[in-house]
Amino acid sequence: PMRTRLTHRTNRESDAIMRIGHINLARSINGTGEHIIALVEALDRQGVKQHVIVRNDDLAKRLRIYDNVVVGPTTSAAVVAYCLMPAVDVAHTHESSGAQAGLLLNLTRSIPYVLSHRPGGNPDQNSITRSVYERASGIICPTDAGARALAGKLTREPIDVINDIGRAGSDDFERTANRAAALHMRVYQRAADTHSIPALLL
Repeated sequence: PMRTRLTHRTNRESDAIMRIGHINLARSINGTGEHIIALVEALDRQGVKQHVIVRNDDLAKRLRIYDNVVVGPTTSAAVVAYCLMPAVDVAHTHESSGAQAGLLLNLTRSIPYVLSHRPGGNPDQNSITRSVYERASGIICPTDAGARALAGKLTREPIDVINDIGRAGSDDFERTANRAAALHMRVYQRAADTHSIPALLL
């Protein structure tokens, strides 16, 4: 079914809307990819400009249909994703390899990044991963259990619990997705407002 998008905005409203970058270097779409599609779609309905770097070709094709979304060339490398990402207000990294690209964006271009932490990983396994979590300007967990497991480790930033957006079993998918998008925007805005780490020359 066709969905109505917000396309008529004044220049002042458009200027106030943040530009968000998404990075997901997972090989398959899986549940995370479906969540990203729903999030990008919901943000697009609100007129948010987005730039997306992904690894999976099918995921890229599904994201290209949205009005305010630019999808860059697909890549599996964090360094390439970093190079391909244009100037954005906040980057949202959706898995561990993408989070390394977020770290590079932060260190060299002072772009704040938010990362999604999914239960089951061990975020303190090496120095790079520790740096990824320590320098993140926000962390989003899809479950309370994941947030509790991470609390007090590696980051002083708040951990926000925002459920993944799923179409299956949703009686009102669009409303649920819009609410999740609004919660994400709150995290993005906080990351942009509180970010003060200067760019470092590597």
